[in-house]
Amino acid sequence: MNQLFAKKPLKQLLDEMEGDNRLKRVLGPISLIAMGIGAIIGTGIFVLTGLAARNYAGPGLIMSFVIAGLACFFAALCYAEFASMAPVAGSAYTYAYTTLGELAAWIIGWDLVLEYAMGSATVANGWSHYLLKFLALFKSSKTAEVLITIPLWLTMDPFTAAGQHLDYRTASVLTVQSAEGELAGRPRWQLPISAAEGVLRVDLVRVTFTAASIAQALEFDPTQESVKRVQHQLEEGLKFEPGRPPAEKLQAVRDGFHDGYSAFEATPLVVGGLHLTVNVLAILIVAVISAILVLGIRESAGFNAAMVLVKIAAVLFVIIAGAGYVDARNWSPFLPYGWSGVMGAAGVIFFAYIGFDSISTQAEEARNPKRDVPLGIIGSLLICTVLYILVTAVVTGMTPYPEIPLDAPIAGVFESKHLGAASAIITVGALTGITSVLLVMLLSQPRVLLAMARDGLLPVGFFGAVHPRFKTPHKSTILTGFLSAMTASLLPLEALGHMVSIGTLFAFSVVCTAVWIMRFTHPEQERPFRAPALHLVAPLGIAFCAAIMYSLGVVNWLRLFGWLAIGLVIYFGYGKRNSRLWKQLQEQARVG
Repeated sequence: MNQLFAKKPLKQLLDEMEGDNRLKRVLGPISLIAMGIGAIIGTGIFVLTGLAARNYAGPGLIMSFVIAGLACFFAALCYAEFASMAPVAGSAYTYAYTTLGELAAWIIGWDLVLEYAMGSATVANGWSHYLLKFLALFKSSKTAEVLITIPLWLTMDPFTAAGQHLDYRTASVLTVQSAEGELAGRPRWQLPISAAEGVLRVDLVRVTFTAASIAQALEFDPTQESVKRVQHQLEEGLKFEPGRPPAEKLQAVRDGFHDGYSAFEATPLVVGGLHLTVNVLAILIVAVISAILVLGIRESAGFNAAMVLVKIAAVLFVIIAGAGYVDARNWSPFLPYGWSGVMGAAGVIFFAYIGFDSISTQAEEARNPKRDVPLGIIGSLLICTVLYILVTAVVTGMTPYPEIPLDAPIAGVFESKHLGAASAIITVGALTGITSVLLVMLLSQPRVLLAMARDGLLPVGFFGAVHPRFKTPHKSTILTGFLSAMTASLLPLEALGHMVSIGTLFAFSVVCTAVWIMRFTHPEQERPFRAPALHLVAPLGIAFCAAIMYSLGVVNWLRLFGWLAIGLVIYFGYGKRNSRLWKQLQEQARVG
Protein backbone atom coordinates (compact mmCIF):
# COMPACT_ATOMS: atom_id res chain seq x y z
CA MET A 1 0.00 0.00 0.00
CA ASN A 2 2.89 2.36 0.72
CA GLN A 3 4.16 1.87 -2.81
CA LEU A 4 0.80 2.73 -4.36
CA PHE A 5 0.92 6.18 -2.76
CA ALA A 6 4.68 6.78 -3.02
CA LYS A 7 5.40 10.17 -4.59
CA LYS A 8 8.30 11.07 -6.81
CA PRO A 9 10.25 13.97 -5.27
CA LEU A 10 10.23 17.11 -7.39
CA LYS A 11 14.00 17.44 -6.93
CA GLN A 12 14.53 13.96 -8.38
CA LEU A 13 12.34 14.92 -11.31
CA LEU A 14 14.45 18.00 -12.03
CA ASP A 15 17.72 16.07 -11.60
CA GLU A 16 16.65 13.54 -14.24
CA MET A 17 16.47 16.36 -16.78
CA GLU A 18 20.26 16.58 -16.71
CA GLY A 19 20.83 13.00 -17.88
CA ASP A 20 22.34 11.94 -21.20
CA ASN A 21 19.25 10.06 -22.39
CA ARG A 22 17.20 13.22 -22.82
CA LEU A 23 15.57 15.00 -25.73
CA LYS A 24 16.94 17.97 -27.68
CA ARG A 25 15.96 21.52 -26.60
CA VAL A 26 15.15 23.07 -29.98
CA LEU A 27 11.62 24.56 -29.66
CA GLY A 28 11.01 28.29 -29.13
CA PRO A 29 7.75 30.08 -28.18
CA ILE A 30 6.51 30.47 -31.77
CA SER A 31 7.14 26.80 -32.49
CA LEU A 32 5.26 25.81 -29.32
CA ILE A 33 2.27 28.03 -30.10
CA ALA A 34 2.26 26.64 -33.64
CA MET A 35 2.42 23.12 -32.17
CA GLY A 36 -0.58 23.96 -29.98
CA ILE A 37 -2.61 25.40 -32.86
CA GLY A 38 -1.48 22.49 -35.00
CA ALA A 39 -2.84 20.05 -32.45
CA ILE A 40 -6.07 21.91 -31.69
CA ILE A 41 -7.60 23.00 -35.01
CA GLY A 42 -8.44 19.88 -36.95
CA THR A 43 -10.91 17.02 -36.69
CA GLY A 44 -12.99 18.66 -33.96
CA ILE A 45 -13.99 21.67 -36.06
CA PHE A 46 -13.59 20.29 -39.59
CA VAL A 47 -15.24 16.89 -38.98
CA LEU A 48 -17.23 16.67 -35.71
CA THR A 49 -19.12 19.96 -36.17
CA GLY A 50 -21.78 18.34 -38.34
CA LEU A 51 -22.35 15.46 -35.92
CA ALA A 52 -22.54 17.74 -32.87
CA ALA A 53 -24.91 20.23 -34.52
CA ARG A 54 -27.26 17.68 -36.09
CA ASN A 55 -27.53 15.19 -33.25
CA TYR A 56 -26.94 17.24 -30.10
CA ALA A 57 -27.10 21.03 -30.00
CA GLY A 58 -28.22 22.66 -33.26
CA PRO A 59 -27.15 26.33 -33.32
CA GLY A 60 -26.58 26.00 -29.56
CA LEU A 61 -23.27 24.41 -30.58
CA ILE A 62 -21.88 27.93 -30.20
CA MET A 63 -22.54 27.66 -26.45
CA SER A 64 -21.04 24.17 -26.42
CA PHE A 65 -17.76 25.61 -27.69
CA VAL A 66 -17.90 28.34 -25.04
CA ILE A 67 -18.45 25.82 -22.23
CA ALA A 68 -15.77 23.44 -23.47
CA GLY A 69 -13.43 26.39 -23.93
CA LEU A 70 -13.92 27.51 -20.33
CA ALA A 71 -13.17 24.04 -19.02
CA CYS A 72 -10.01 23.98 -21.10
CA PHE A 73 -8.98 27.49 -20.04
CA PHE A 74 -9.09 26.59 -16.34
CA ALA A 75 -7.15 23.40 -17.04
CA ALA A 76 -4.68 25.29 -19.26
CA LEU A 77 -3.75 27.65 -16.42
CA CYS A 78 -3.00 24.64 -14.22
CA TYR A 79 -1.02 22.91 -16.97
CA ALA A 80 1.01 26.08 -17.55
CA GLU A 81 1.94 26.39 -13.86
CA PHE A 82 3.09 22.80 -13.49
CA ALA A 83 4.85 22.71 -16.87
CA SER A 84 6.91 25.77 -15.91
CA MET A 85 7.86 24.11 -12.59
CA ALA A 86 8.82 20.74 -14.05
CA PRO A 87 9.49 21.03 -17.81
CA VAL A 88 9.98 17.34 -18.57
CA ALA A 89 8.29 14.86 -20.87
CA GLY A 90 5.27 13.14 -19.36
CA SER A 91 2.66 15.87 -18.93
CA ALA A 92 -0.17 14.95 -16.52
CA TYR A 93 1.45 11.59 -15.73
CA THR A 94 4.52 13.31 -14.29
CA TYR A 95 2.42 15.84 -12.38
CA ALA A 96 0.34 13.09 -10.78
CA TYR A 97 3.45 11.09 -9.79
CA THR A 98 4.80 14.09 -7.90
CA THR A 99 1.58 14.97 -6.07
CA LEU A 100 -0.79 12.00 -5.90
CA GLY A 101 1.48 8.95 -5.92
CA GLU A 102 2.48 6.07 -8.16
CA LEU A 103 -0.90 4.40 -8.63
CA ALA A 104 -2.59 7.67 -9.59
CA ALA A 105 0.32 8.42 -11.93
CA TRP A 106 -0.08 5.08 -13.64
CA ILE A 107 -3.83 5.58 -14.03
CA ILE A 108 -3.39 9.01 -15.59
CA GLY A 109 -0.51 7.80 -17.78
CA TRP A 110 -2.65 4.97 -19.07
CA ASP A 111 -5.48 7.45 -19.56
CA LEU A 112 -3.17 9.62 -21.69
CA VAL A 113 -2.67 6.62 -23.95
CA LEU A 114 -6.43 6.72 -24.46
CA GLU A 115 -6.25 10.46 -25.22
CA TYR A 116 -3.35 10.50 -27.63
CA ALA A 117 -3.39 7.07 -29.27
CA MET A 118 -7.17 6.97 -29.68
CA GLY A 119 -7.10 10.68 -30.54
CA SER A 120 -4.66 9.94 -33.35
CA ALA A 121 -7.01 7.24 -34.59
CA THR A 122 -9.97 9.63 -34.56
CA VAL A 123 -8.02 12.24 -36.49
CA ALA A 124 -6.82 9.71 -39.06
CA ASN A 125 -10.41 8.54 -39.53
CA GLY A 126 -11.55 12.13 -40.18
CA TRP A 127 -8.56 12.77 -42.46
CA SER A 128 -9.71 10.06 -44.84
CA HIS A 129 -13.08 11.80 -45.40
CA TYR A 130 -11.39 15.02 -46.43
CA LEU A 131 -8.92 13.23 -48.68
CA LEU A 132 -11.86 11.83 -50.64
CA LYS A 133 -13.24 15.38 -50.85
CA PHE A 134 -9.86 16.57 -52.09
CA LEU A 135 -9.62 13.87 -54.77
CA ALA A 136 -13.14 14.73 -55.92
CA LEU A 137 -11.86 18.19 -56.92
CA PHE A 138 -9.98 16.69 -59.86
CA LYS A 139 -12.42 15.83 -62.63
CA SER A 140 -12.22 15.15 -66.34
CA SER A 141 -12.94 18.23 -68.44
CA LYS A 142 -14.87 16.08 -70.91
CA THR A 143 -16.91 13.71 -68.75
CA ALA A 144 -16.83 15.57 -65.39
CA GLU A 145 -15.94 12.25 -63.75
CA VAL A 146 -13.50 12.12 -60.85
CA LEU A 147 -10.05 11.19 -62.17
CA ILE A 148 -8.81 9.37 -59.08
CA THR A 149 -11.26 7.09 -57.30
CA ILE A 150 -10.73 4.70 -54.42
CA PRO A 151 -13.04 1.74 -53.78
CA LEU A 152 -15.44 2.68 -51.01
CA TRP A 153 -14.73 -0.49 -49.05
CA LEU A 154 -11.15 0.77 -48.62
CA THR A 155 -12.29 4.08 -47.12
CA MET A 156 -14.69 3.07 -44.34
CA ASP A 157 -14.60 1.15 -41.07
CA PRO A 158 -16.75 -2.01 -40.90
CA PHE A 159 -19.14 -0.69 -38.21
CA THR A 160 -20.08 2.40 -40.21
CA ALA A 161 -20.48 0.37 -43.39
CA ALA A 162 -22.72 -2.20 -41.69
CA GLY A 163 -24.85 0.48 -40.02
CA GLN A 164 -25.37 2.48 -43.20
CA HIS A 165 -26.07 -0.70 -45.15
CA LEU A 166 -28.85 -1.57 -42.73
CA ASP A 167 -30.32 1.95 -42.65
CA TYR A 168 -30.25 2.17 -46.48
CA ARG A 169 -32.27 -1.03 -46.76
CA THR A 170 -34.67 0.15 -44.06
CA ALA A 171 -35.23 3.53 -45.71
CA SER A 172 -35.78 1.78 -49.05
CA VAL A 173 -38.84 -0.15 -47.83
CA LEU A 174 -40.45 2.39 -45.48
CA THR A 175 -43.50 4.26 -46.75
CA VAL A 176 -44.73 7.48 -45.16
CA GLN A 177 -48.32 7.23 -43.99
CA SER A 178 -48.61 10.73 -42.54
CA ALA A 179 -46.41 13.71 -41.66
CA GLU A 180 -47.55 16.58 -39.46
CA GLY A 181 -45.78 19.77 -38.48
CA GLU A 182 -46.42 22.07 -35.51
CA LEU A 183 -45.49 25.69 -34.91
CA ALA A 184 -46.00 27.48 -31.60
CA GLY A 185 -49.28 29.38 -31.58
CA ARG A 186 -50.33 28.01 -34.98
CA PRO A 187 -52.51 25.06 -36.00
CA ARG A 188 -51.08 21.66 -36.88
CA TRP A 189 -50.31 21.19 -40.58
CA GLN A 190 -50.29 18.19 -42.80
CA LEU A 191 -46.98 18.11 -44.68
CA PRO A 192 -46.03 19.24 -47.23
CA ILE A 193 -47.15 22.77 -46.46
CA SER A 194 -48.28 24.91 -49.35
CA ALA A 195 -45.96 27.78 -50.25
CA ALA A 196 -48.97 30.06 -49.87
CA GLU A 197 -48.86 29.52 -46.10
CA GLY A 198 -45.50 31.31 -45.93
CA VAL A 199 -44.13 28.77 -43.43
CA LEU A 200 -40.42 28.18 -43.95
CA ARG A 201 -39.87 25.88 -40.97
CA VAL A 202 -41.79 24.25 -38.14
CA ASP A 203 -40.93 23.46 -34.52
CA LEU A 204 -41.95 19.81 -34.44
CA VAL A 205 -42.57 17.10 -37.03
CA ARG A 206 -44.25 13.75 -36.44
CA VAL A 207 -43.89 11.11 -39.14
CA THR A 208 -45.62 7.74 -39.14
CA PHE A 209 -44.93 4.89 -41.51
CA THR A 210 -47.41 2.35 -42.80
CA ALA A 211 -47.71 -0.83 -40.76
CA ALA A 212 -46.87 -2.97 -43.80
CA SER A 213 -43.63 -1.09 -44.50
CA ILE A 214 -42.55 -1.26 -40.84
CA ALA A 215 -43.20 -5.01 -40.86
CA GLN A 216 -40.98 -5.30 -43.93
CA ALA A 217 -38.25 -3.20 -42.28
CA LEU A 218 -38.35 -5.43 -39.18
CA GLU A 219 -37.15 -8.29 -41.35
CA PHE A 220 -33.83 -6.43 -41.58
CA ASP A 221 -33.70 -5.23 -37.94
CA PRO A 222 -36.12 -6.75 -35.39
CA THR A 223 -35.02 -4.19 -32.75
CA GLN A 224 -36.52 -1.29 -34.75
CA GLU A 225 -33.40 0.79 -34.02
CA SER A 226 -32.82 1.29 -37.72
CA VAL A 227 -36.41 2.46 -38.20
CA LYS A 228 -35.96 4.94 -35.35
CA ARG A 229 -32.75 6.33 -36.87
CA VAL A 230 -34.36 6.83 -40.26
CA GLN A 231 -37.47 8.37 -38.70
CA HIS A 232 -35.39 10.80 -36.64
CA GLN A 233 -33.40 12.00 -39.65
CA LEU A 234 -36.57 12.40 -41.71
CA GLU A 235 -38.36 14.39 -39.00
CA GLU A 236 -35.39 16.67 -38.35
CA GLY A 237 -34.96 17.35 -42.06
CA LEU A 238 -38.65 18.16 -42.62
CA LYS A 239 -38.55 20.79 -39.87
CA PHE A 240 -36.50 22.94 -42.20
CA GLU A 241 -38.17 21.83 -45.44
CA PRO A 242 -41.87 21.62 -44.54
CA GLY A 243 -42.81 22.29 -48.15
CA ARG A 244 -40.93 19.28 -49.45
CA PRO A 245 -42.91 16.05 -50.00
CA PRO A 246 -42.06 13.62 -47.16
CA ALA A 247 -41.58 10.73 -49.62
CA GLU A 248 -39.01 12.78 -51.54
CA LYS A 249 -37.21 13.70 -48.33
CA LEU A 250 -37.20 10.05 -47.25
CA GLN A 251 -35.43 9.19 -50.48
CA ALA A 252 -32.81 11.88 -49.74
CA VAL A 253 -32.27 10.36 -46.28
CA ARG A 254 -31.80 6.95 -47.89
CA ASP A 255 -29.30 8.36 -50.39
CA GLY A 256 -27.21 9.64 -47.47
CA PHE A 257 -26.54 6.00 -46.53
CA HIS A 258 -25.58 4.95 -50.05
CA ASP A 259 -21.79 5.00 -49.60
CA GLY A 260 -21.94 2.65 -46.64
CA TYR A 261 -24.37 0.39 -48.49
CA SER A 262 -22.10 0.25 -51.53
CA ALA A 263 -18.97 -0.37 -49.44
CA PHE A 264 -20.68 -3.22 -47.58
CA GLU A 265 -21.88 -4.84 -50.81
CA ALA A 266 -18.60 -4.39 -52.72
CA THR A 267 -16.04 -5.60 -50.18
CA PRO A 268 -14.37 -8.87 -51.13
CA LEU A 269 -13.51 -9.45 -47.46
CA VAL A 270 -16.46 -11.63 -46.47
CA VAL A 271 -15.83 -14.10 -43.66
CA GLY A 272 -18.67 -16.33 -42.55
CA GLY A 273 -21.26 -13.89 -43.84
CA LEU A 274 -19.51 -10.95 -42.12
CA HIS A 275 -18.67 -8.16 -44.55
CA LEU A 276 -15.42 -6.43 -43.58
CA THR A 277 -14.42 -3.02 -44.89
CA VAL A 278 -11.22 -1.23 -43.87
CA ASN A 279 -10.11 2.40 -43.91
CA VAL A 280 -6.80 1.99 -45.74
CA LEU A 281 -6.42 5.77 -46.13
CA ALA A 282 -6.19 6.15 -42.35
CA ILE A 283 -3.44 3.53 -42.24
CA LEU A 284 -1.40 5.29 -44.93
CA ILE A 285 -1.47 8.76 -43.34
CA VAL A 286 -0.49 7.42 -39.91
CA ALA A 287 2.42 5.53 -41.47
CA VAL A 288 3.71 8.65 -43.25
CA ILE A 289 3.44 10.89 -40.16
CA SER A 290 5.09 8.28 -37.93
CA ALA A 291 8.06 8.13 -40.32
CA ILE A 292 8.44 11.93 -40.17
CA LEU A 293 8.35 11.87 -36.36
CA VAL A 294 11.10 9.29 -36.14
CA LEU A 295 13.41 11.59 -38.13
CA GLY A 296 13.46 14.34 -35.49
CA ILE A 297 11.59 17.05 -33.57
CA ARG A 298 13.08 19.97 -35.53
CA GLU A 299 11.92 18.51 -38.85
CA SER A 300 8.50 17.74 -37.36
CA ALA A 301 8.11 21.27 -35.98
CA GLY A 302 8.98 22.86 -39.32
CA PHE A 303 6.54 20.62 -41.17
CA ASN A 304 3.85 21.48 -38.60
CA ALA A 305 4.44 25.26 -38.84
CA ALA A 306 3.88 25.21 -42.60
CA MET A 307 0.62 23.31 -42.21
CA VAL A 308 -0.59 25.63 -39.45
CA LEU A 309 -0.28 28.67 -41.73
CA VAL A 310 -2.39 26.95 -44.38
CA LYS A 311 -5.17 25.90 -42.02
CA ILE A 312 -5.40 29.27 -40.24
CA ALA A 313 -5.82 30.87 -43.66
CA ALA A 314 -8.61 28.36 -44.42
CA VAL A 315 -10.38 29.06 -41.12
CA LEU A 316 -10.24 32.82 -41.66
CA PHE A 317 -11.59 32.27 -45.17
CA VAL A 318 -14.56 30.33 -43.75
CA ILE A 319 -15.37 33.15 -41.36
CA ILE A 320 -15.01 36.00 -43.86
CA ALA A 321 -16.50 34.32 -46.95
CA GLY A 322 -19.31 32.60 -45.06
CA ALA A 323 -20.46 35.67 -43.13
CA GLY A 324 -22.23 37.03 -46.22
CA TYR A 325 -24.39 33.89 -46.49
CA VAL A 326 -25.57 33.77 -42.87
CA ASP A 327 -29.35 33.72 -42.43
CA ALA A 328 -30.28 34.55 -38.82
CA ARG A 329 -33.40 32.39 -39.14
CA ASN A 330 -31.13 29.32 -39.14
CA TRP A 331 -30.25 30.12 -35.53
CA SER A 332 -33.88 29.67 -34.46
CA PRO A 333 -34.63 27.66 -32.45
CA PHE A 334 -31.25 28.27 -30.86
CA LEU A 335 -31.48 25.36 -28.41
CA PRO A 336 -33.57 22.71 -30.20
CA TYR A 337 -32.31 19.98 -27.84
CA GLY A 338 -32.20 22.16 -24.71
CA TRP A 339 -29.24 22.62 -22.39
CA SER A 340 -28.78 18.86 -22.10
CA GLY A 341 -28.08 18.87 -25.82
CA VAL A 342 -25.61 21.72 -25.42
CA MET A 343 -23.73 19.79 -22.72
CA GLY A 344 -23.82 16.60 -24.77
CA ALA A 345 -22.37 18.48 -27.74
CA ALA A 346 -19.71 19.98 -25.46
CA GLY A 347 -18.59 16.43 -24.69
CA VAL A 348 -18.46 15.57 -28.39
CA ILE A 349 -16.65 18.69 -29.61
CA PHE A 350 -14.40 18.78 -26.56
CA PHE A 351 -12.20 16.74 -28.85
CA ALA A 352 -11.70 19.97 -30.82
CA TYR A 353 -9.73 21.45 -27.91
CA ILE A 354 -7.46 18.51 -27.29
CA GLY A 355 -3.96 19.57 -28.17
CA PHE A 356 -2.94 22.46 -25.97
CA ASP A 357 -2.02 19.96 -23.27
CA SER A 358 0.26 18.17 -25.71
CA ILE A 359 2.63 21.15 -25.45
CA SER A 360 3.42 20.05 -21.90
CA THR A 361 4.64 16.70 -23.27
CA GLN A 362 7.18 18.64 -25.36
CA ALA A 363 8.44 20.76 -22.43
CA GLU A 364 11.69 18.81 -22.36
CA GLU A 365 12.36 19.95 -25.93
CA ALA A 366 11.69 23.66 -25.27
CA ARG A 367 14.69 26.01 -25.24
CA ASN A 368 13.30 28.13 -22.38
CA PRO A 369 10.52 25.96 -20.95
CA LYS A 370 9.77 28.07 -17.87
CA ARG A 371 8.64 30.95 -20.10
CA ASP A 372 7.80 29.43 -23.46
CA VAL A 373 5.65 26.45 -22.40
CA PRO A 374 3.03 28.59 -20.57
CA LEU A 375 2.99 30.95 -23.56
CA GLY A 376 2.43 28.04 -25.92
CA ILE A 377 -0.34 26.47 -23.85
CA ILE A 378 -2.41 29.58 -23.11
CA GLY A 379 -1.71 31.41 -26.36
CA SER A 380 -2.73 28.57 -28.65
CA LEU A 381 -5.89 27.86 -26.64
CA LEU A 382 -7.12 31.47 -26.69
CA ILE A 383 -6.51 31.87 -30.43
CA CYS A 384 -8.32 28.64 -31.27
CA THR A 385 -11.31 29.30 -28.98
CA VAL A 386 -12.09 32.61 -30.70
CA LEU A 387 -11.78 31.01 -34.14
CA TYR A 388 -14.00 28.08 -33.13
CA ILE A 389 -16.85 30.27 -31.92
CA LEU A 390 -16.77 32.39 -35.10
CA VAL A 391 -16.66 29.36 -37.41
CA THR A 392 -19.55 27.66 -35.60
CA ALA A 393 -21.67 30.81 -35.78
CA VAL A 394 -21.06 31.08 -39.52
CA VAL A 395 -21.67 27.42 -40.37
CA THR A 396 -24.89 27.08 -38.33
CA GLY A 397 -26.06 30.41 -39.75
CA MET A 398 -25.45 29.39 -43.37
CA THR A 399 -27.41 26.13 -43.30
CA PRO A 400 -30.20 24.64 -41.14
CA TYR A 401 -28.45 22.34 -38.68
CA PRO A 402 -30.18 19.10 -39.85
CA GLU A 403 -28.74 19.71 -43.31
CA ILE A 404 -25.10 20.10 -42.23
CA PRO A 405 -23.16 17.15 -43.72
CA LEU A 406 -21.60 14.67 -41.31
CA ASP A 407 -18.37 13.64 -43.05
CA ALA A 408 -16.98 17.00 -44.24
CA PRO A 409 -19.41 19.53 -42.75
CA ILE A 410 -17.74 22.88 -43.45
CA ALA A 411 -16.83 22.11 -47.05
CA GLY A 412 -20.27 20.56 -47.54
CA VAL A 413 -22.05 23.69 -46.29
CA PHE A 414 -20.21 25.84 -48.82
CA GLU A 415 -21.02 23.32 -51.56
CA SER A 416 -24.70 23.62 -50.70
CA LYS A 417 -24.41 27.33 -51.56
CA HIS A 418 -22.84 26.36 -54.90
CA LEU A 419 -19.51 27.86 -53.86
CA GLY A 420 -17.29 25.27 -55.52
CA ALA A 421 -14.07 27.30 -55.34
CA ALA A 422 -14.66 28.06 -51.66
CA SER A 423 -15.27 24.40 -50.96
CA ALA A 424 -11.95 23.54 -52.63
CA ILE A 425 -10.06 26.06 -50.46
CA ILE A 426 -11.68 24.72 -47.30
CA THR A 427 -11.01 21.12 -48.26
CA VAL A 428 -7.31 21.81 -48.78
CA GLY A 429 -7.12 23.77 -45.52
CA ALA A 430 -8.97 21.07 -43.60
CA LEU A 431 -6.83 18.29 -45.02
CA THR A 432 -3.68 20.19 -44.07
CA GLY A 433 -5.03 21.09 -40.64
CA ILE A 434 -6.06 17.57 -39.76
CA THR A 435 -2.64 16.34 -40.84
CA SER A 436 -0.94 18.72 -38.38
CA VAL A 437 -3.21 17.51 -35.55
CA LEU A 438 -2.27 13.94 -36.31
CA LEU A 439 1.41 14.90 -36.26
CA VAL A 440 1.24 16.51 -32.81
CA MET A 441 -0.82 13.70 -31.28
CA LEU A 442 1.48 11.02 -32.61
CA LEU A 443 4.37 13.15 -31.34
CA SER A 444 2.94 13.40 -27.80
CA GLN A 445 2.07 9.77 -27.09
CA PRO A 446 5.60 8.31 -27.24
CA ARG A 447 6.85 11.03 -24.86
CA VAL A 448 4.36 9.99 -22.21
CA LEU A 449 5.42 6.37 -22.67
CA LEU A 450 9.06 7.51 -22.43
CA ALA A 451 8.41 9.13 -19.04
CA MET A 452 6.66 6.00 -17.76
CA ALA A 453 9.52 3.80 -18.97
CA ARG A 454 12.11 6.01 -17.24
CA ASP A 455 10.26 5.28 -14.01
CA GLY A 456 10.33 1.54 -14.66
CA LEU A 457 6.56 1.23 -15.08
CA LEU A 458 7.02 0.12 -18.70
CA PRO A 459 9.92 -1.83 -20.27
CA VAL A 460 12.69 0.76 -20.60
CA GLY A 461 14.52 -1.14 -23.35
CA PHE A 462 11.60 -0.50 -25.70
CA PHE A 463 9.57 2.48 -24.50
CA GLY A 464 12.57 4.31 -23.05
CA ALA A 465 14.77 3.89 -26.11
CA VAL A 466 15.96 7.13 -27.74
CA HIS A 467 17.44 6.95 -31.24
CA PRO A 468 21.20 7.67 -31.03
CA ARG A 469 21.15 9.94 -34.09
CA PHE A 470 17.66 11.46 -34.28
CA LYS A 471 17.18 11.73 -30.50
CA THR A 472 13.55 10.65 -30.76
CA PRO A 473 11.71 7.80 -28.96
CA HIS A 474 11.63 5.86 -32.22
CA LYS A 475 10.44 2.45 -31.04
CA SER A 476 7.40 3.72 -29.15
CA THR A 477 6.63 6.12 -32.04
CA ILE A 478 6.44 3.20 -34.45
CA LEU A 479 4.29 1.15 -32.04
CA THR A 480 1.94 4.08 -31.41
CA GLY A 481 1.56 4.61 -35.13
CA PHE A 482 0.76 0.95 -35.73
CA LEU A 483 -1.91 0.77 -33.02
CA SER A 484 -3.47 4.10 -34.06
CA ALA A 485 -3.60 3.03 -37.70
CA MET A 486 -5.32 -0.26 -36.89
CA THR A 487 -7.85 1.45 -34.61
CA ALA A 488 -8.62 4.21 -37.14
CA SER A 489 -9.20 1.70 -39.91
CA LEU A 490 -11.60 -0.52 -37.95
CA LEU A 491 -13.64 1.68 -35.55
CA PRO A 492 -16.22 4.44 -36.27
CA LEU A 493 -15.46 8.13 -35.79
CA GLU A 494 -18.17 8.89 -33.22
CA ALA A 495 -17.19 6.10 -30.80
CA LEU A 496 -13.52 7.06 -31.03
CA GLY A 497 -14.28 10.73 -30.38
CA HIS A 498 -16.30 9.95 -27.25
CA MET A 499 -13.55 7.72 -25.82
CA VAL A 500 -10.93 10.41 -26.37
CA SER A 501 -13.09 13.17 -24.88
CA ILE A 502 -13.87 11.37 -21.63
CA GLY A 503 -10.24 10.28 -21.23
CA THR A 504 -8.97 13.82 -21.76
CA LEU A 505 -11.49 15.34 -19.37
CA PHE A 506 -10.35 12.90 -16.73
CA ALA A 507 -6.72 13.92 -17.33
CA PHE A 508 -7.60 17.62 -17.07
CA SER A 509 -9.35 17.01 -13.75
CA VAL A 510 -6.27 15.27 -12.37
CA VAL A 511 -3.97 18.11 -13.47
CA CYS A 512 -6.19 20.72 -11.79
CA THR A 513 -6.15 18.61 -8.62
CA ALA A 514 -2.38 18.06 -8.75
CA VAL A 515 -1.51 21.76 -9.15
CA TRP A 516 -3.90 22.67 -6.36
CA ILE A 517 -2.23 20.14 -4.05
CA MET A 518 1.24 21.40 -4.99
CA ARG A 519 0.38 24.88 -3.74
CA PHE A 520 -0.01 23.36 -0.26
CA THR A 521 2.72 20.72 -0.31
CA HIS A 522 5.46 22.72 -2.09
CA PRO A 523 4.72 26.41 -1.45
CA GLU A 524 8.44 27.22 -1.56
CA GLN A 525 8.99 25.82 -5.07
CA GLU A 526 9.84 28.34 -7.79
CA ARG A 527 6.86 28.95 -10.08
CA PRO A 528 7.90 30.95 -13.16
CA PHE A 529 4.20 31.00 -14.08
CA ARG A 530 1.55 31.14 -11.35
CA ALA A 531 -2.06 30.45 -12.27
CA PRO A 532 -4.10 33.44 -11.03
CA ALA A 533 -6.72 32.78 -8.34
CA LEU A 534 -5.80 29.10 -8.31
CA HIS A 535 -8.09 28.30 -5.37
CA LEU A 536 -10.95 29.34 -7.65
CA VAL A 537 -9.53 28.25 -11.01
CA ALA A 538 -8.67 24.66 -10.00
CA PRO A 539 -12.11 23.80 -8.51
CA LEU A 540 -13.85 25.40 -11.49
CA GLY A 541 -11.70 23.37 -13.87
CA ILE A 542 -12.59 20.17 -12.02
CA ALA A 543 -16.30 21.08 -11.94
CA PHE A 544 -16.52 21.96 -15.64
CA CYS A 545 -14.69 18.79 -16.66
CA ALA A 546 -16.89 16.65 -14.41
CA ALA A 547 -20.06 18.21 -15.82
CA ILE A 548 -19.03 17.50 -19.40
CA MET A 549 -17.97 13.95 -18.49
CA TYR A 550 -21.37 13.37 -16.92
CA SER A 551 -23.09 14.51 -20.14
CA LEU A 552 -21.28 11.82 -22.17
CA GLY A 553 -23.50 9.11 -20.71
CA VAL A 554 -23.14 5.71 -19.08
CA VAL A 555 -21.74 3.87 -22.10
CA ASN A 556 -18.68 6.11 -22.28
CA TRP A 557 -18.10 5.85 -18.53
CA LEU A 558 -18.13 2.06 -18.90
CA ARG A 559 -15.61 2.33 -21.74
CA LEU A 560 -13.38 4.50 -19.54
CA PHE A 561 -13.58 2.07 -16.60
CA GLY A 562 -12.91 -0.87 -18.91
CA TRP A 563 -9.84 0.87 -20.33
CA LEU A 564 -8.54 1.73 -16.86
CA ALA A 565 -9.13 -1.86 -15.69
CA ILE A 566 -6.89 -3.13 -18.49
CA GLY A 567 -4.26 -0.63 -17.38
CA LEU A 568 -4.41 -1.82 -13.77
CA VAL A 569 -3.78 -5.40 -14.88
CA ILE A 570 -0.61 -4.21 -16.64
CA TYR A 571 0.48 -2.14 -13.63
CA PHE A 572 0.11 -4.92 -11.08
CA GLY A 573 1.55 -7.45 -13.52
CA TYR A 574 4.65 -5.44 -14.50
CA GLY A 575 4.90 -1.82 -13.37
CA LYS A 576 4.53 -2.36 -9.64
CA ARG A 577 7.33 -4.96 -9.57
CA ASN A 578 9.72 -2.85 -11.67
CA SER A 579 9.09 0.64 -10.27
CA ARG A 580 12.40 2.49 -9.91
CA LEU A 581 11.02 4.79 -7.24
CA TRP A 582 9.95 1.89 -5.05
CA LYS A 583 13.31 0.19 -5.47
CA GLN A 584 15.04 3.43 -4.43
CA LEU A 585 12.83 3.76 -1.36
CA GLN A 586 13.50 0.16 -0.37
CA GLU A 587 17.26 0.68 -0.77
CA GLN A 588 17.13 3.83 1.37
CA ALA A 589 15.21 1.93 4.04
CA ARG A 590 17.85 -0.83 4.13
CA VAL A 591 20.71 1.68 4.32
CA GLY A 592 18.89 3.62 7.03
